Amino acid sequence: MTYKHFNNESTRSSVIRAVADTENEAAWQRLFDLYAGFVFSVARSKGLREEDADDVVQVVFSDLARNLPTFQYDRAKGKFRSYLTGLVHWRVMDKLKAGKRDADLKAAFWEEAKGAATEDGGFSEREWQAAALEEALRRIKPDVRPEHYAAFVASTVEGQDTETVMKLYGLTRDNLYQIRTRLTAKLREAVAKVLEEMDVPDAPGPLT
Repeated sequence: MTYKHFNNESTRSSVIRAVADTENEAAWQRLFDLYAGFVFSVARSKGLREEDADDVVQVVFSDLARNLPTFQYDRAKGKFRSYLTGLVHWRVMDKLKAGKRDADLKAAFWEEAKGAATEDGGFSEREWQAAALEEALRRIKPDVRPEHYAAFVASTVEGQDTETVMKLYGLTRDNLYQIRTRLTAKLREAVAKVLEEMDVPDAPGPLT
């Protein structure tokens, strides 16, 4: 299993400064931690460079700052991921247009983006799951011994072979098995909780 890690603190800081009032700063930080990885991953998967994907993250969160305070969640109209995915697609398309990218790439992306308004978010499911995994890992990390967490990520998340992980972290096969079993259970529980939160966002109040 692999995932696209997004942990750009400078982007995070600039976004929070741009969208957060003092009363809601913590809420916006929480929203950023939940969704920034998803936005960045979708933008990168569509061919944008890292710096352009960073720009998309900032623009999308500016859009959310304007819209989320009055956003009314209605499951009958589709999941929040569909709304967010559509927003990301529009902003990626803006970048592609601004960069005068290849016409065939634009056309292919446009056809793919049309499916983003479907209830399940279409092709964005992989990025959505990856973002949830990253946030869940962040949440369980403080409760796990650092060497155990590192071995678990290397073995289970990054897919390194068992022998390599055992040698790298000085573990027996039984030690590694116990670590993987225990942390897999914790991670599954955390991912389920994160996905629940991501599907029904707790929007900050109106900005001042």
